[in-house]
Amino acid sequence: MKTSMPLGALVLGIFIIAFFVSSCGTSPAAKFYTLTPIILEKQAATGVGIDSSQPTVIGPVEIPEYLDRPEIVTRAEQNQLILSEFNLWGGSLKADVNRVLIENVSYFLANDGIPVITWKIGIGGTNRVPIQVVRFDGSPNDSITLKARWAVIEKEGKAFDYFHESNITVPVKGGSYGSVVAAMSEALGQLGREIAEGIRSAVKKK
Repeated sequence: MKTSMPLGALVLGIFIIAFFVSSCGTSPAAKFYTLTPIILEKQAATGVGIDSSQPTVIGPVEIPEYLDRPEIVTRAEQNQLILSEFNLWGGSLKADVNRVLIENVSYFLANDGIPVITWKIGIGGTNRVPIQVVRFDGSPNDSITLKARWAVIEKEGKAFDYFHESNITVPVKGGSYGSVVAAMSEALGQLGREIAEGIRSAVKKK
């Protein structure tokens, strides 16, 4: 003699199946990040103002192809990269690096009377700082490495005697991607300081 399943048990079984099916099909929500300039504080007057009305152009800025993507890239080991599926840049990393460097260099040159603007095709007749980022990555709970080559080029196209390679390492204070991005921002702050010092030195030699 057949016995039918109680209606309540049948409904409960359908609910449980539906719950597990829907749970299996749910992906983690993506998180989006952006780099930030150094914390802007009012600088004390240094008394070293140069009073140059000629702006300095930052750029073009080039980044490695392996970084030029939406996913945040970290390093598992020396030759292995990790592309995060759910931790993404809010826009172009290349544009973000350029934006933050402009703000950082402008901050460090605020007392020197040296205007700083971004590079655009067709801009001429001014000093220029091209930047090639060679490496800009790291690992959570470890460190970020920023390696960049740059020079100060005068308006006639000749380089001042100031070519530089910056090698910057910043500890990552935590295991989250937010901690990774914060360390990357700090590294750009240090690069901005070095570039500002190079610009200041070059302009004084003119």
